[in-house]
Amino acid sequence: MLPFFNGLAFGLIFIFSIGPAFFLLIQTSIEKGFKQAVLVAIGISIADILYVVMILKGITSLLENPDVRFWAGVTGVSLLIIFGLFSFFKNPKINTKSENHTPEGKIKSVGTGFLFNLFNPSTVIFWLSLVSIVEINFGYTGHQKLLFFSGVLATILSTDITKSFLAQKLKRFLTLRTIGILNKIVGIILIGFGVSLLTQLF
Repeated sequence: MLPFFNGLAFGLIFIFSIGPAFFLLIQTSIEKGFKQAVLVAIGISIADILYVVMILKGITSLLENPDVRFWAGVTGVSLLIIFGLFSFFKNPKINTKSENHTPEGKIKSVGTGFLFNLFNPSTVIFWLSLVSIVEINFGYTGHQKLLFFSGVLATILSTDITKSFLAQKLKRFLTLRTIGILNKIVGIILIGFGVSLLTQLF
């Protein structure tokens, strides 16, 4: 079980990580509530799990093709910028829409987190880098890799839920105007991430 606990410890670095997914979780928690943010976090984790499985199975070797890597990156960056524009222009709200509590609303929240993380170019880069670190520094076998990544994924999900919980507690101090400003800030940050990744692609 040592690889699993090493994975748990390694995942603690995400307590301090501030990427696009972080702002999506904070925004969701404030606007729609803690439970909806947890569903988004689950969607994010499902995308992470998918990437880990693909990497362990060697499927991501497709990204070694420059054309595939380029267009996958363009698609991901485009969606990230679209998310940013949507956040910038949408109207502020605070957990009042009943649709958020319907099965459709829950599925939508999970789907949002999943698609957001799936098409985030930095996600696959992170997992590929982590695989290299594990192989070079730890020398884990296939089973040990599975335990290690299970630990990392467990820590990431726990960290995302904790961030969502803390953000939800701040909601009582926020007004619609403040949330509107927050939406615009999040939008600008997401667009900034997208433009930065786009310049790296070209």
